[in-house]
Amino acid sequence: MSGPCAGLTILDFSQGMPGALCTLVMADYGAEVIKVELPGGDPFRFQSAWISWNRGKKGIELDLNDAEAREQAVKLVGEADVLVESFRPGDMAQWKLDYETLSQLYPRLVYCSITGFGQKGPLRRVKGYEGVVAAKAGRMLNMQGQPNRDGPVYSAVPTGSWHASQAAVRGIIGALRVRDLCGRGQWVQTSIVQSLASPHDFNVGDGGLVNMQLRRRDPERFPGRPGGTRGLSTIGYIPVRTRDGAWLQHGNQRVPHIQAHLKAIGLEHLLEDERFRAVPSISLENRELLRREILKKQLEKTADEWMEIYLKDGNIAAEPYRNCVQAMDHPAVLNNGTVITVDDPRVGLLRSLAPLVDLKETPGTPSGPAPDVGQHNAEVMNRLNEGSWAETNDVPNSKATDVPAHPLSGVTILDLATIQAGPYGAALLADLGARVIKLDATDRRLDEGRRSTAQEIADPRTYAGKECIKVDLQTPEGKEIAHKLIAKADVLSHNYRLGVPERLEVDFETCRKINPRLVHVWMGTYGEHGEHSRRPGAAPIPGAVMGGSMRQMGKGMPPPPDRSIDIEETVEATRWIMKSNWGPDQNTSPAVATGIMLGLRARDLTDNGQPVHVTMLNANAWTNGDEYYDYTDRPSIALPDDDMHGPNALYRLYRCREGWVFLGCLFQEEWEIFCKTVHRSDLLEDSRFATMEGRQANDEALSSELTGVFVGRTAAEWEDLLIQADIGCVQADGAVEGEFYADHPHAKANSLSVEVNHPHVGKYLRYGAMVEFSLTPGLYRSSIQTGQHTKPILRELGYTDSEIEDLGTRGIVQWADPSAGGEP
Repeated sequence: MSGPCAGLTILDFSQGMPGALCTLVMADYGAEVIKVELPGGDPFRFQSAWISWNRGKKGIELDLNDAEAREQAVKLVGEADVLVESFRPGDMAQWKLDYETLSQLYPRLVYCSITGFGQKGPLRRVKGYEGVVAAKAGRMLNMQGQPNRDGPVYSAVPTGSWHASQAAVRGIIGALRVRDLCGRGQWVQTSIVQSLASPHDFNVGDGGLVNMQLRRRDPERFPGRPGGTRGLSTIGYIPVRTRDGAWLQHGNQRVPHIQAHLKAIGLEHLLEDERFRAVPSISLENRELLRREILKKQLEKTADEWMEIYLKDGNIAAEPYRNCVQAMDHPAVLNNGTVITVDDPRVGLLRSLAPLVDLKETPGTPSGPAPDVGQHNAEVMNRLNEGSWAETNDVPNSKATDVPAHPLSGVTILDLATIQAGPYGAALLADLGARVIKLDATDRRLDEGRRSTAQEIADPRTYAGKECIKVDLQTPEGKEIAHKLIAKADVLSHNYRLGVPERLEVDFETCRKINPRLVHVWMGTYGEHGEHSRRPGAAPIPGAVMGGSMRQMGKGMPPPPDRSIDIEETVEATRWIMKSNWGPDQNTSPAVATGIMLGLRARDLTDNGQPVHVTMLNANAWTNGDEYYDYTDRPSIALPDDDMHGPNALYRLYRCREGWVFLGCLFQEEWEIFCKTVHRSDLLEDSRFATMEGRQANDEALSSELTGVFVGRTAAEWEDLLIQADIGCVQADGAVEGEFYADHPHAKANSLSVEVNHPHVGKYLRYGAMVEFSLTPGLYRSSIQTGQHTKPILRELGYTDSEIEDLGTRGIVQWADPSAGGEP
């Protein structure tokens, strides 16, 4: 059966990574994507990964400054379902290709804009390169403390671009759903700044938006994290050096897995020691004693020897660190199709991103190589002249009263997933108006790392906008409650290890008998095939396997295998390494949300549900899509310098007379303007720096020159001067993320944070929309208490108050106390 986007035509006017990844998803699932490039092609073609992002698309070249070409573009829009663009606000209007103009001609058009800084506010026209956005929005300052220096730290993995690309996918499919219901298209817009901070708010600690507010409001009730910005990992997440100098990353969150690790490496006796018996709930002093015992013990065997022991055990989450190219040869990647090969006429065999999610009955099918500039001009224009396209943009015949309130109004998602990746994926869809019911285990089934009704506030991201019921699924009565919820749901999402859904009777076959239209989503770490399929794998594992963490370590880490280091140097290396490994959970969440959206679209077309499988490895391959590719003689992976300023002289942090700036100067024209603006025209005349190739070959010398330039003014002065010259240069230490998103005038202009009211904590600011809709806005609600809605949901299912009280007395269900926000 064809993919859920079959029959759609998408015009892709975007440039760079976010738009390319968005339309790549649509192309993989059946859409015809026509990439529209200005004369000379997409300026980001200089990036080697461009051919990976744009595989399977057609390409045409249009000079939009030419009236005849603009007329052709307008006619093409009339044949399309979706237009995607990533120009700065106002640019498309100059060509009369903006939404306001085109929607008058084609009211069914779904128009998607992806920018750096959003459509409004004082920064709207600033160059929207990810590094520039991340620096200005506080991301790099929040990472302070990874290397041994003060100041902001370069953010190496383009998480903002990745999240923006999938926010665009959610927006497009949501808008298409609305169009199917009411016949009207709309403007969908997202940006890197909207997508950058919300997914990782909890990870950035005290600098995150919600944590910052709670800590300021009541520091005793909501204390800061111990260790500040330089804290060491938990015992379960410990990185270790092995006898051969390699590094293993552990990802054991649950108590049984932590204990299994200690037993496997020969430290079982420490579990009887009073100091360590309750691990991981032990004192900071005892944690550091235990850390050193583990680090010493793991030096006794090589990484391969430890992995053989771990694989045999089956209950220990651990992996060696790999880079993005080495990731492609991991057995789980190969066994689960997480890499594909395309025969590209420019480079030969290209290993590239596989389709993002596995829809079992309407799968994605990657097609041929990326187009050359203008390769399909004749084909596309002939079709346009012959009128051979199906009509897509006729005038809608539905009334405004048919328009749903929100893109996912009427959709119910039953969220059984735990921790972060799965639950946050469902929360992204709660923001689009879906009803999300979080089914949590009762407290008697909890261990370390799971949510309890005793907590003041559930994770403000993963529980935002949801209802929550606590049920013991290991009882017959609990299973019956789940089945009643399944009968009413459109989607079930879970991340149980293989075999668990069958025991709990929430597997696809059981669910299909109850509700044949159910979209059944499973998120796992490795995938369903191969020796790794049943292994546990929390957040640091895909970070280690897929190369993101190696990028964030920079060139200074890990220590060379042949270098001898003492125990305290090893501890310091583990701190740096683990600080480099954050975000794989949240990087998976948009893939979960995209899988749900694609599954719902397929169901709307076929009237059937299906299994949808998502893996953390594949999601993090896409997150690292600018480096996850390979071919003969591919360029080296771009790593930041030892002190984590950035990958090259024109894309990095610089210390100023006061403060820090980030410079994003990618193109020759920008370089020439920069040199003239800073009164260093001599650099243009220097043969070492005259061309991009010369600058790359002499990068260290250029960095030294620019270091001397930037100490001449303050960061604020450089930002004012260079932004006026249209160079991407911003102050990088003006505010941490929480402060920027709460207080900055640009954040206020774009509603990057919105006020909500928690039933127990009270009012606070949460992140605003990651994707906005002109016709059917999103719905941005508070986090909740776990078990807050147990009683109302059970009544909705037909249980009487006496039956509910009985279930509670017997521990089958649990609810939050009304004094803490529980609903009676």
